[in-house]
Parts: sequence; structure tokens; C-alpha cells
Amino acid sequence: MVMKEKINLTGLLGEHLEKSISPFIHQCLIEYYDLNYLYLPFSITSNELNIALKAIKAFKIKGMNITIPFKEQSLKFMDGIDQAVVKIGALNTVVFKDNKLYGYNTDWFGFLKPLQNKLNFSFTGKKLLILGAGGAARAVIYAALNDHCSEISIFNRNYERASKLKKNFQDLYPGCKIEIFSYSKHDLQREIKDTDLLVNTTPLGSWYYPNINPVPDLINFPSKTIIYDLIYYPEKTPLLNKAEESGNLFLNGKPMLVYQAVESFYLWTGIKPDQKLITKILDKI
Repeated sequence: MVMKEKINLTGLLGEHLEKSISPFIHQCLIEYYDLNYLYLPFSITSNELNIALKAIKAFKIKGMNITIPFKEQSLKFMDGIDQAVVKIGALNTVVFKDNKLYGYNTDWFGFLKPLQNKLNFSFTGKKLLILGAGGAARAVIYAALNDHCSEISIFNRNYERASKLKKNFQDLYPGCKIEIFSYSKHDLQREIKDTDLLVNTTPLGSWYYPNINPVPDLINFPSKTIIYDLIYYPEKTPLLNKAEESGNLFLNGKPMLVYQAVESFYLWTGIKPDQKLITKILDKI
């Protein structure tokens, strides 16, 4: 194979990347547009994050996706951050430009697009129930509030973390009612009764935490509630199996992953992939 003069390196930073399909998605995009780019996974530990981000500058890497558990930790190493990142408090995309690192968040865009495209869903006047309070939860809440969500219930084992999340967003969006809860069957069943969309942002049910449902078996889903699990592997988590058995509409994290990748790709290349290509990639996965 004849190598072209310069390869623009991009990739993914995180832990436990063995099952990631991000390299496949980006390789599809790179090949379709015949770009001299390469996308690689870089599995690191927490104490290697600083070195890894410095390496982006040292090796002049075009950009990097950031995944669990570094979406919040990476903020302090950026030279500049996008306004969405300021509000969300987490990033998932780094762009190297003019010898500086800039942080962006494309997760919120990736989360919202499948709801709009596939289900024609709008948050206006709707209630969101969210499981978890990490970086992904922040992106989901930001997307919902930007789309005029009227009520949000946050369930998280770490009450202090959830409380901090609430304060951050309540100050920015005082028009939405935001409440936080510890995991209790009573509170969960009560809150889910009038919920329009339930979103799991925890890793429970993923290949790394298999056969675990973040929602207890005794909880009943109202027929109108859409269940959205941000996990993309396995395709049907215990939560989504429960949703299917209950007859609820449901989504997994695959479309979100593709749409957030497409937006990252645009930040690195200036190319906005069209819907036909996005659909083709989704069909291939």
C-alpha cells in the first residue's frame, strides 16, 4: 500500500473499549469521503489521562473522542470549551487546532436526533425521568432543557452528585421543575406514572455489567412511556427487554452513538455527512 503524504490521526480515549463500535463508524465515514484520516481506540487508565491529552498536542493528533470515565475529568486540560460544554459540564470531543485543545460535546446532539427522526418526539411540555447523574446524564438533561422540557426527575445512588447536577441546571433553566431521588421502588413507581420518556445513562445492563436491570422487576411502565437506553451493546439490555415485554416504544444507544460520531467527524473535517450515509451505517452495525 502506498501511503499518502500526511495522515490525520483521530481516535477514542476511554476505559474498556473492547466492544466499542466508534472505530467502525468513523472508518465508514473516512472511506466514504476518501480522506487521509485514521481513527484508533486508545484504552487508558485514570492516571494516564493527563499524559494522553498532552500526547494530542505532541503528536499533532487532529482530534479525539472522550468516553467513560473521562468526560468530566478532561475539562481541566482544555485550552477552550464550547458553550454547550460550559452548561453540560462534560465533553466527549477534543479538537486540536493552533496548538490548542478545544472541548466540545456532541452527545446531546446524538441523543436528541433519534428521538426526533425516528419517533418525531419533542420535549415541549413533557416529563423526563433519568437514571444516573454522570457526563452522559448531563448531556441528556441539556438536550431536554434546550427542547423546552417541563419536568425532570433524576434518580442516582449518589445523592450529593445528583444534587450538584440539579443546582447547575436549575439555575440555568428555572422554568423546568427538576427533582432528585435516591433509588427507591416507591419513588420510582410514583415518578414513572406520568413520565413521557425514561432514559438510562448508567452502564448497568451493558456487556461490562451484564444481566443487570437498573429498574427493579416490580416497576410497571405506563403504556405512553418511551424507554431509551443509551447502552448500544448488547442491542437489547434487560431494561429494553422489559420495555418490549410491556409493549412500550424503546430505543437503544446505537443511533445516538452514530449521530454523535457524525457531529465529531464534522468538527474534525468540516464535512457534514448526509442522512442517506448515516442510515447506511446504522444498517451495517
